[in-house]
Amino acid sequence: MNLNGNQVLSIILIVLSVLVASTSQLTDLVGPGMTKTVVSIASLLSAILNGVMAVITGQSSQVKAVLAMPGLDKMVINKNAGAMLATLAVDPAQDKIEASPEASAAVQATARAAS
Repeated sequence: MNLNGNQVLSIILIVLSVLVASTSQLTDLVGPGMTKTVVSIASLLSAILNGVMAVITGQSSQVKAVLAMPGLDKMVINKNAGAMLATLAVDPAQDKIEASPEASAAVQATARAAS
């Protein structure tokens, strides 16, 4: 199986969510004391990892993941780009993303306004 980091994190969050929701089953299996500990730890880890997931799956991370995909030659950005996308499009360190020639001025203006 070929999973990326976001998919692995999603699977971990699924397991933690099941543990949090399985209080009555866990009580039967391991007793009330251990169940309280397991559910508390799973709940705490789930909250932390959901916060991490929100950060690493943001729009910027998604665009960078697409840019890193083999087989993508160029991503061409138009005048409707938001601040994050415009900033990436004008960044000289990003070689697979650029503003379209007719939108270059608008994309640069959007990127300048964002910084």
